[in-house]
Amino acid sequence: MRSKLKTCAAALTASLPWMAAAQPVTMPTRVADVFSVEVGGLVESHSNLFRVPGGDGDTLLRGLLGVRFEREFSLQRFSGYLNIAPVKYLNYSSYDYVGWAGGAIWDWELGRPFFGRFSATYDRTQSSFDAVGAAQNNLQTTILLRALAGFRLTQAWSLIGAVDHRTFENSAAAQKPADSTRTGIEAGTRYAPGNALELDFVYRRESAELPNRQVFDSAGNLLPGAIDNAFSQDAALTRLSYRPTDTSRITGNIGFTRRSYDNIPQRDFSGITGGLEFEWPLSGAVVMRAAVFRTLDSADLLTASYADVRGIALRPTWALTGRVSIDGLLLFDTRSYEGDPGFVLSGAAVRKDRFTDLGVRVNYEFARRVFLYSDLRRTSRSSNYAAYEFTDNWFTVGVRASF
Repeated sequence: MRSKLKTCAAALTASLPWMAAAQPVTMPTRVADVFSVEVGGLVESHSNLFRVPGGDGDTLLRGLLGVRFEREFSLQRFSGYLNIAPVKYLNYSSYDYVGWAGGAIWDWELGRPFFGRFSATYDRTQSSFDAVGAAQNNLQTTILLRALAGFRLTQAWSLIGAVDHRTFENSAAAQKPADSTRTGIEAGTRYAPGNALELDFVYRRESAELPNRQVFDSAGNLLPGAIDNAFSQDAALTRLSYRPTDTSRITGNIGFTRRSYDNIPQRDFSGITGGLEFEWPLSGAVVMRAAVFRTLDSADLLTASYADVRGIALRPTWALTGRVSIDGLLLFDTRSYEGDPGFVLSGAAVRKDRFTDLGVRVNYEFARRVFLYSDLRRTSRSSNYAAYEFTDNWFTVGVRASF
């Protein structure tokens, strides 16, 4: 088993800007009613499918069938989507699965002072093999319900509050200790003076229950006893959304997060986490997107209780013509496994990983709302523990159309 708690902890309130549990809500602009159908398919070939030292390759076929709708009525906006995504492995057919994703959002206003959002999402997909191990075909199911409400005190200042409930389940028996239910509540203020700036200052309280006790750590070592990993978490957060110009933006969050485990305090951690995401034009044809982040992810090793993750991501887009564009990707992070919970006396070095993802995508608009694309990627992880190192070179060719 590998990083069983990592997945349930990756949604820390102060995480990557694009993964934050609760982003600021901007009230909707007026749009026409929309209903569309989306279809697509791609071929994806990997040199190291399971992302282990010396692993085998395989080719996957992915499909997509989805619908989306959006409707505005007075001050209310309703939107939703449903996607079906079957996956076929040409060699390792026992890993075939059908993924599902769906969601609905209701943005609402009541008179001038009251506003808010109700949302619900459902997602069923396959775990990454480098997270759970090559022998496991693990399907993760995540359900998230969230309600946010606000009251405008002045034109610039509002009171806001939110509640949310998340359930997370794994299909593989070895991953069952990571199953969880998490309930959060938050309250604070929002400053939105109307000049493309939004600032939220919130306090968040969250509790998590993990019904299946942990018996082994992520390396397969037997723990001294069955462990209940239930925890509570407090965070003081500042969230930012700012558009200096029509073509640039800055979003992100920063906060202090403290997590306390109910039955194993050796795994407690706290610290400043967060990240910022930037978007700005380098020229009329090139747009750069960048992010910097620092997160604390849980780990369940005998000699580590959390991973200190720091990284940077760059995503440039170059519009060659009106129909052709090129997207780039550079993601680099370091992961240091700290916080020895004291289960065993060990003189082993602290595990340190370096993760790199390099890629380029070419997009071609073949016809109106019909896109062809191709990706070339290289994903690798180096470590001071050789068993965790891998390199995966992969390539995709796909088509997507909506109507």
